[in-house]
Amino acid sequence: MCQIDYRYLRPKKAQALRDWYAEDFPCQAPRVWQGGQAVILPLREDPQYQFGRGGVVDSQGNYVPLSAIPLRVEGGYPFEDPEYRDEKVVFCGYLIHHWGHFLVEAVARLWYFLEHDVTVDKYVFFLKEGEERQIRGNYREFLTLLGIWDKLEFISRPTRYRQVLVPELAFRCRTGYSPKYLAVFDAIGDHVVPDPAWKPLDKLYFSRSQLQKGRGFEFGLEVLDDFFGRNGYTILYPEKVPLGQMIYYIRNAQVVATLSGSLPHNMLFARPGQRLEILERCVPNNDFQVGINRMKDLRVTYIDANLPIYPVDMCGPFIMGCTDCLERFAQDRGYALPQEAYRTEGYLRRCFIRYMKSYQDLYRYQWYMQDWYQELTPCLWEAYQAGHAVFGPYLDGSKPFLWHHYFTFHYWKQGLKALLRKLGSYHNP
Repeated sequence: MCQIDYRYLRPKKAQALRDWYAEDFPCQAPRVWQGGQAVILPLREDPQYQFGRGGVVDSQGNYVPLSAIPLRVEGGYPFEDPEYRDEKVVFCGYLIHHWGHFLVEAVARLWYFLEHDVTVDKYVFFLKEGEERQIRGNYREFLTLLGIWDKLEFISRPTRYRQVLVPELAFRCRTGYSPKYLAVFDAIGDHVVPDPAWKPLDKLYFSRSQLQKGRGFEFGLEVLDDFFGRNGYTILYPEKVPLGQMIYYIRNAQVVATLSGSLPHNMLFARPGQRLEILERCVPNNDFQVGINRMKDLRVTYIDANLPIYPVDMCGPFIMGCTDCLERFAQDRGYALPQEAYRTEGYLRRCFIRYMKSYQDLYRYQWYMQDWYQELTPCLWEAYQAGHAVFGPYLDGSKPFLWHHYFTFHYWKQGLKALLRKLGSYHNP
């Protein structure tokens, strides 16, 4: 059974997480739908769903619900003249180009490959309509290590097959799972052939500080690199490590630390019961990771290492820093804090300026909010209080943070008020 340490989370966020871990999460056998002359539809964008419409329709044109990823990829649409293939295939779903969603959704039907059904001709993923994509990097290595690469097909236009099998998703966020899902990751791990040059690393920290696409949205990442580097962790950048090597490091580590988001999803390759430390970027908890931790019986410590200002989506912007939660974690472990240069007012001000520019670029002057954020109001408020404790003078307008603020009426007025207060105290000692 997984063990969770909530001590280094803000209290309301910790309680929300406890509630998730207390939910029923049954282990169930996945089903398989089978139909002749069915059509696989590629992804067509639709704002009603996170990614769009797509999946399988039967010979009568009815959508097959088992082919959906609820709320993300769901529903059919009109189509004409599909290609025909005289083949029996297994529907694998949408191959999204996002590592986290790939691990928790795109490969959640591949358990059927391990059933060794010799009657199957191909395993089919769909892409966006008309998309041409080369499957490279860790995506291809994952599918190659599983042994399925040579039997895969990727389609981007409606295609009818003689027979289609639709395996049920073997992992459903906060709903249930099957051990057959975990068997996919175990099979991949078992197929990794270690290079003699690889050496086990006891303490790992997976960093996002070298990830190009996050540079405009994530600030203060060097604080955490410095913290873990000073305390004996080896810093790794997952986007620069081949999948097989990363699996080797994870399975041989005593503890893995990582930012929240997609990175801890890689613990699907871990040994049961391994130690995981998650540095929280977001105010909301990650519900997918809750399921992964439960399935793998991990021993997990959560640490709030973010300094929130406004509600944002899962892409940020974020400011990471030496929070009181991180300080308590360091004290309890006997760890050194990040170097003083990363805890000065000047450094935090630079992070704040970059955050505000990024926020304006992403949201302009809107207050970002999703319907499901409403239940998080207590967590959002306590997080804002933590950010305000650091950045309050800038947010309240009592202290300028950009040079041109000094030429605005607001700060002239503030300066005049301060001068009048000084004069008043001089004449009325």
